[in-house]
Amino acid sequence: MDMEILQDYLPEARELLEKAQEDTLRLEADPGNDEILASVFRAFHTLKGGAGFLDADHLVDWTHHLEDLLDKLRSHNLPVSPIMIDTILKGLDVIDGMLRELAQGDNPGAGPADLGQVIQDLAVGRPPAAGNPSAAQGIKPGADRTPILCTDMDATLLARQQSTGDGRTGVYVERLPEGATEHSTGKTDEITAEEFEATLDALYGNKAPGLMDSAEAACAASDEITEDEFEKVLDDLYGDQAPGIVPAPALRHDTPPSTVMGAVSKADGHAQALPGVKADPGSTSAVVAAPPKIGAAAAPEAAETTLRVDAVRLDAVMNQVGELVLLRNRLASAVGSLGEENEDMARIAREMDLTVNDIQNTVMRLRMQPCKRLFQQLPRVVRDVSRQLGKEVKLEIVGEDVEIDKTVVDALSGPMTHLVRNSLDHGIEGPAERAAAGKARTATLRVAAIHLGDKVRIEVSDDGKGIDRQFVTQKAIDKGVISAEQAARLSEQEALELIFRPGFSTKDQATDLSGRGVGMDVVKETARKLRGRLDLQTRLGQSTSIAMEFPLTLAVLPVLYLRLRRDVYAMPVSAIESLIDVSETRMHRLNGRTVYRIDGAQVTPVVDLGALLHHKPLALRSESIEGVLTDRGLFIVSEVLGNEDSVVKPIDFLADENWYQGATISGKGSVVLILDPSALTAAAIADMEGVA
Repeated sequence: MDMEILQDYLPEARELLEKAQEDTLRLEADPGNDEILASVFRAFHTLKGGAGFLDADHLVDWTHHLEDLLDKLRSHNLPVSPIMIDTILKGLDVIDGMLRELAQGDNPGAGPADLGQVIQDLAVGRPPAAGNPSAAQGIKPGADRTPILCTDMDATLLARQQSTGDGRTGVYVERLPEGATEHSTGKTDEITAEEFEATLDALYGNKAPGLMDSAEAACAASDEITEDEFEKVLDDLYGDQAPGIVPAPALRHDTPPSTVMGAVSKADGHAQALPGVKADPGSTSAVVAAPPKIGAAAAPEAAETTLRVDAVRLDAVMNQVGELVLLRNRLASAVGSLGEENEDMARIAREMDLTVNDIQNTVMRLRMQPCKRLFQQLPRVVRDVSRQLGKEVKLEIVGEDVEIDKTVVDALSGPMTHLVRNSLDHGIEGPAERAAAGKARTATLRVAAIHLGDKVRIEVSDDGKGIDRQFVTQKAIDKGVISAEQAARLSEQEALELIFRPGFSTKDQATDLSGRGVGMDVVKETARKLRGRLDLQTRLGQSTSIAMEFPLTLAVLPVLYLRLRRDVYAMPVSAIESLIDVSETRMHRLNGRTVYRIDGAQVTPVVDLGALLHHKPLALRSESIEGVLTDRGLFIVSEVLGNEDSVVKPIDFLADENWYQGATISGKGSVVLILDPSALTAAAIADMEGVA
């Protein structure tokens, strides 16, 4: 196996696979779309060609069988049916597994024999065997139209002239069913086989191009031809002249463009286009190219505008830019600390700042990818799960062009699938239940990506039955996730967020879709690792929305520096809502917790960083205090110092469960820990409940 070819083949193959799956799902809704059929056929054909260079014989065989099926569909010898869509999708799953084996350096094994037999049966018009586990239900023998390989010379043929999809005019030939007449079919252009042959003779001479002398010989022929037979067909079509080449003497300024002459293929036994022609009656040349204009300069080839770059190299460039950002910060800090103002140094620092910002933004854009890559597997998930559950669901996808960091796109594939499956299984009702509740039988599942300044919000929402807070709380008590005393202290939002607890599920029995308490925990942990935040909103009986907000890029993180007594910490700017002056009169005790009243209606938990990090609460009356308001609570600190772009470095020696998102180097060259607001709030609430 040539590893260089493999490295080029795999990215393209995955793109082709994703496009083929997307087109197959579109084909289910629009089975007569020739453009989609051709696109899926080309995907299998290209996959097969690349696999041949790698000597991946099993992948070649598998794609060849699928290519055969698509060839029959695109030529309309077979109609597109639900069983074919299911089979093609299953075939794509097998190819996906084979590509994974190739990525590991292994030669792919053979695909499942039963599914392979189904594909081959469908390609020749046979319904799958009844005992085949991969066969779909509800297919009656003979229900599908099979290709007509041989035409009875005594049969009646209909020929009609009509426009093709690209606006050209063609002659279409169709064989009438036995005993049918022009009146029973509604067609009036009836001709006999002899009349049709006479028409062909008038168009092409004594022999239609590419056809054998007799129908019996055509029936006996196999799909393979010898080299001599192939040369003979070429001679019949083009004579001694290669197609598309015009002899030099024929090239004159007044030579009119020639038209393309089509050919009728009786082997397919189905309607084939014969484009309209203008040619001499005795001419046997099938294709004549239009002559180029004399003296016209050759059109320059289009330059390549894309370049594949290994993600590891891109990450290395981003790391170097991060180091450059840190050096810029240190330079700015050094210039600012000079005893006397130096205009030259100040100007150099400003120019350095602008240049580094430009480099940073350019490299960040290189890492950005559209959310379409994240959403493209969801139509398949919705299709399969909704059919399995017997629910009618319409999927709406918004914001596919919104771009976000590649790291987020790669990490969110699994969590997005969990969110969609959770919505389909838990949130959306069955058609009968929806009808009884006065809703449309078909539910709407909406997936959206929204650009919000320096953040991207990704939402999964449905118009289902919503989440019952009391039911969730009782289930959590029954399963021992929380105690009854803890449940009594939960706010409404905290009760809803119990669904993100590891091991928690509202189902009593686990299924292959849900019930193990894993999916939503994965969503929460992934959001935390990506420095994002979760937002859960629901209306009982009406809807549920789960949103995740992430920074546009994870390579450089804007932070706010905070002083806690003599220590300095940092907090992500994206988590901060506002800075406030803390007033002792607004602090209250509620259900054993200290809360702060923001306005007349809103209260939020108080997180005393002195109590958590120094084990000594900040004294409101004897120490300077400022408040940092986040979506998780009000953080009490000694002083807010200022903000700065930072590069996050992981802290590998800490446990997975900790209070920090990482560390950075400040402009003064000191190491600063970056706080995790969500983890600190949870720890503060747990401490307060333990004291209570």
